[in-house]
Amino acid sequence: MKKQLATIRMAQTSDYSNCLPLFRTLYHGDIGPDFKQTFENFVNSEDGVIMLAERSSKVIGVLVGSYHLDIDWEGRIAKIDALIVEEAYRKEGIGKKLVQRFITMARRKQCKAIKSRINRKNVVAQKFHKSLGFTEADTYEYFLDFE
Repeated sequence: MKKQLATIRMAQTSDYSNCLPLFRTLYHGDIGPDFKQTFENFVNSEDGVIMLAERSSKVIGVLVGSYHLDIDWEGRIAKIDALIVEEAYRKEGIGKKLVQRFITMARRKQCKAIKSRINRKNVVAQKFHKSLGFTEADTYEYFLDFE
């Protein structure tokens, strides 16, 4: 029997509770008090994207992306901020489908590149990105936490 294909669509603010289990997995339960508002901001902003992969009306994958100006690229770039597929549905091409849709959107918005941040220890994510044509950057990311 053939598996049902996942459908990809843009999230709506009403999708928050259906996405929350995947975000809890992604962030190891560390969901802050402002997360719902941030989700809604991404959904409602022209500079934010939340795409869902669904099967039988169940959210099984989420990609969160954003767009911004980048001086190094001399223009607008896209960034994959988060990507997760429910473990039971991995290895079915769902993550690939989400990223490819985001690539298409970034090209339409005339972005010069897409950045994707992953944990240096996540070998599976590294292989996944390389399989899609991403190359490893020679830079490290640093941050200053104001909280």
